[in-house]
Amino acid sequence: MKDVFIILGNGFSIDFLNHLKTLDPKAGEISLSNLFENGELVPWPGDGNPGFLSYKHCPNLWTLGARPNLDAKSTIDLIENIITCANALNNRPRSVDSIYMRAYKELVTYLKALFIFYNDKINVPNINLESWGWNKYLVELSANESINKVHIVTLNYDVWLERILKKNDIEYSISKFEKDKKVIVYKPHGSISFSHSTTKVKEVFEIGYEQDVLDGKLSEFSVEYDNLTALNSINAMVPPAGDSNRLDFEWASEIRKEIIRVSESLNDNDELIICGTSYWHVDRQEIDRILTSIGTEISDVKVVNPYSPEVFNAVITTLFTNVKFFKDATPLAQL
Repeated sequence: MKDVFIILGNGFSIDFLNHLKTLDPKAGEISLSNLFENGELVPWPGDGNPGFLSYKHCPNLWTLGARPNLDAKSTIDLIENIITCANALNNRPRSVDSIYMRAYKELVTYLKALFIFYNDKINVPNINLESWGWNKYLVELSANESINKVHIVTLNYDVWLERILKKNDIEYSISKFEKDKKVIVYKPHGSISFSHSTTKVKEVFEIGYEQDVLDGKLSEFSVEYDNLTALNSINAMVPPAGDSNRLDFEWASEIRKEIIRVSESLNDNDELIICGTSYWHVDRQEIDRILTSIGTEISDVKVVNPYSPEVFNAVITTLFTNVKFFKDATPLAQL
């Protein structure tokens, strides 16, 4: 018996959408590389009408330059500036009324609304995924009786992975929320499915720059897949820039500790799969912490990424001996 430990980055969701483009034109309406591109289409949680990314609803983001027509690099640069300021002030005993901190609170709520908007575009149960490499591989892992546990660490906010597992009748659990099944999903960057115990009243919804808190205990959240909403008092999502470890939210810390506990328990007979991680500085330290906790002689290390960064290639081949590189997941189900 062996365990399989999988780390999924944004490339997994991008690969999923690329597969869908030939099956569902709505997949082409989703942009994961530029988070502001469809901002004017995202519904405002207070009334359900489009126009979230606007001066009306996000005056601070807008004043700093957030626009639906902003290019991808300018978008991530702006988000980086905002998160860097949040990082600097995280857990510091000072009160600062800054446009960047107000923009940060707008950004977190916007991201939750954006990915709920994207989620509603894709009807996973009605899509044929039989020819998609990852679908085949996940089905194979679930059915393989020689595999004890499949640990999937996903850095993505979306719930497409969970919907794919459910579509294939693969039982899974969300770590720290449910009793462990054979397939265990860990979401240290949060999820649109993480629902806080308190919500705001829709009709008077607003972003509270003074009173809104940014953190909470994991016990205050539940996992919900129906009626997803951005009305939660706390939206459990670590923004995709800055240094994810410096925003040391209590809920995220609990999940990270469990990931490290599992990664340290892997033995030489187990497998490590890494898909679509950018290895950018937002998650570099976090990924390094996981990778360095795994034994160097683990039997198989498979990197799935058509454009794997050279710096990541150098690190992974320094840390491990048995490394293989694949452009997509198709070969995984054949091994």
